[in-house]
Amino acid sequence: GIEQAPIINQLRRRLVEEGELDANLQSVLQVIHKSGNSFGENRRKRGRWTQELEFQVKDARKEPVDVLWFVGDYASFDPRSQKVTRALARLFQEASVDFGILYDGERNSGNDVRRIGEEGLFESLAEQNIATIEKCEFNRIVTSDPHSLNTLRNEYPDLGASWTVAHHTTLLRELIESGRLDVKGRLSYRVTYHDPCHLGRFNGEYDHPRRILELLGCTLVEMPRNRDNSFCCGAGGGRIWIPDTPGQERPSENRIREAVSLPGVELFVVSCPKDVTMYEDAIKTSGNAERIQLRELTELIEEALVPATQLVPA
Repeated sequence: GIEQAPIINQLRRRLVEEGELDANLQSVLQVIHKSGNSFGENRRKRGRWTQELEFQVKDARKEPVDVLWFVGDYASFDPRSQKVTRALARLFQEASVDFGILYDGERNSGNDVRRIGEEGLFESLAEQNIATIEKCEFNRIVTSDPHSLNTLRNEYPDLGASWTVAHHTTLLRELIESGRLDVKGRLSYRVTYHDPCHLGRFNGEYDHPRRILELLGCTLVEMPRNRDNSFCCGAGGGRIWIPDTPGQERPSENRIREAVSLPGVELFVVSCPKDVTMYEDAIKTSGNAERIQLRELTELIEEALVPATQLVPA
C-alpha cells in the first residue's frame, strides 16, 4: 500500500514554504522557536516539576548517569502529566535507577514540528538537543513521550546521533521482571489499553505495556482496534494545536465509546502524555466519567507498589 504520512509531510512543507500554513500552527511554531517548548514557558521552568519530589533528580549535564531521561514537553509542563512524571521519577528512585534529566538544556524534540512541515525549525531543535546530549555521559536514553522516542530513535541519527533510545515502558518492564519493583500480582482491575501511534505503528512496540499489565495482575480486555490497527487519539502531527470543529465527534471521543462498550472494563490505560490529555477530556465530554477512568501505566505501577493510604501526593 501507499505510505500516506510522508506524502502529507511533503505537502505541509510546501504550505510552510508558501506561507499558507494554518494560523494556529504558525503561532505555535513561533512559540517553539522562541521558548524551545510548545507551552511558551520560560525554559528554566522545564525541570520545575522536580521540586515537589523528596529527592534531588540529577542534572545529566553535570554528572554521569546510567539513564538519561528525555522528559518531553507535555510531561514537563502540563500539570496533569507532571503527576505521571513525578510518579515515574519515584519508581526510578525506588528501583535505584541511576538517572538524570537535562533540565533547561532540553528542547522540544521536533517531532510534531517536522510533521507540520517546518523542516528548518526541526533541524534547529534537533541540533540543539544533539549538542547538549553529546556532552553528557550515559548508557541509554529513556523517554516517557512516544513522539520524542520516534524522533530521537529514527530521525536524529540522520543528523549524526547514535544512541540507544527506549520508551519508559521498556525500562519499567525490566525493573518489574528483575524484582527491583515488587508489584507482581498486586492489582485486579479489568482494563483496556490504548496503543499510542508513535510507540506502536511507528516503532512496533506493543508487548511491554501488555506484559506490565499482566505482571500487575490486571485483566486486559482488548478493544477491537488494537496494536497496529489502533486508533489515533487525534493529537499527533500538530492536530492538538488546532481547535476542534463544533458539533463533530472527536477521534478521542470515538475511542472512548469503543472502550466503554467492552464488558466490565474499569480503566482506560495509556502510556503517552498526550493521550492523558486527550482521553481524560474525552471521557468527560462524551459523558462517560461515571463509567470509566483513565490511568497512565506508571500510575498503576505506583499504586501496586504502595498501599493507597500511603501514596505520595502527586
